[in-house]
Amino acid sequence: MDRYQKLVAQALSSVIEIFSWDLEEEIQRNKDLILLDIREQDEFDMMHIKNSIHVPRGILESACVWNYDNTVPKLVQAINQDIIVICHSGNRSALATLTMQQMGFNKVRSLKMGIKGWNDNDLEMVNSNHVIVDINKADAWLNRAISEDKLESRKNNAN
Repeated sequence: MDRYQKLVAQALSSVIEIFSWDLEEEIQRNKDLILLDIREQDEFDMMHIKNSIHVPRGILESACVWNYDNTVPKLVQAINQDIIVICHSGNRSALATLTMQQMGFNKVRSLKMGIKGWNDNDLEMVNSNHVIVDINKADAWLNRAISEDKLESRKNNAN
């Protein structure tokens, strides 16, 4: 297990996760639920769960409090509201959920397996133009292989 995986595992010991099928039901019954997508802008633009708000992980902490350029009022005011944090595979969202808990958000959970798990269950996503994303195209992008140069770099550093 590498350092990143260890960090995620530690976060998951304190974080509640929700499966995509349970989230689908909760979206139907909880109109005040906040879906918080913390992926990068290009990831969000390509595909996201309808009605998600986008706050990239890099500015999350300042978006959660008043008086910063990155402040997101809806998020600041949701300290006691149900929030589901979403990323690609559930790792970044686990870390972000832990951070939000440490900042006083007491009803924040992480989407287990992230947007990839959502897509794996054939649940609808939209792009930045609010057009429904083709599940097969989403699947191809979400399951793309690690680039050869990154694999080669890992092999060279292992020796």
